[in-house]
Amino acid sequence: MGNFPAFSGQLFGRNNVTMAGRKEIGPIPPGRYFILSRQSGGRLGAITDFGLKNFCGTDRSTWFALYKEDWQIDDAVFVEGVKRSSFRLHPIGPRGLSEGCITLCSLSDFDYLREALLNTTMMPVPCTSFKAHGTITVT
Repeated sequence: MGNFPAFSGQLFGRNNVTMAGRKEIGPIPPGRYFILSRQSGGRLGAITDFGLKNFCGTDRSTWFALYKEDWQIDDAVFVEGVKRSSFRLHPIGPRGLSEGCITLCSLSDFDYLREALLNTTMMPVPCTSFKAHGTITVT
């Protein structure tokens, strides 16, 4: 689908794979991830998403979830005993942050990639009931 400028992590952890075990600082850990449609989570998820979209300029309904291909394909992974979770694929937001997600530097690049992913044939995720738009490999 292409190559797009992106980053993961923030401050001294930005794109620093040695910091992959640091919550909210380190980048997404290396590996292969399934790209899934993101669901709004929890009892207040829809309300939180509404507020972020309408008052903060961050539309999380367009984001994708990233589930690592490991022994248990879900929204979490352990890195050196540290639980990391909620990895997403999204465009850069107003604050310019990435707390371990894959963050595209350009909204137009994200929109292009999102449209392409939404128009792919869904693939089954092994040993789950999930369907993925594709995969991405983080090195």
